[in-house]
Amino acid sequence: MNPYGNLSSKHSSWPILLIIYNLPYWLCMKRKYLMLSMMISGPRQSGNDIDVYLNPLIEDLRLLWDEDVEVFYAY
Repeated sequence: MNPYGNLSSKHSSWPILLIIYNLPYWLCMKRKYLMLSMMISGPRQSGNDIDVYLNPLIEDLRLLWDEDVEVFYAY
């Protein structure tokens, strides 16, 4: 992703999206059902060190999976 429109920019941005895959295939890729969980930005790409950024997200998702967490159903 090039946030400043300059191809020689030394800035790097990495959006991390969550996609709900238990929706029908015509809905799961709609903008309404995509969730931006984090934005990794920095002077260069993260490369193999991306696990440092993803570890807190994975821990939160594991907590939601293992424990009963009440959620608000807005429909």
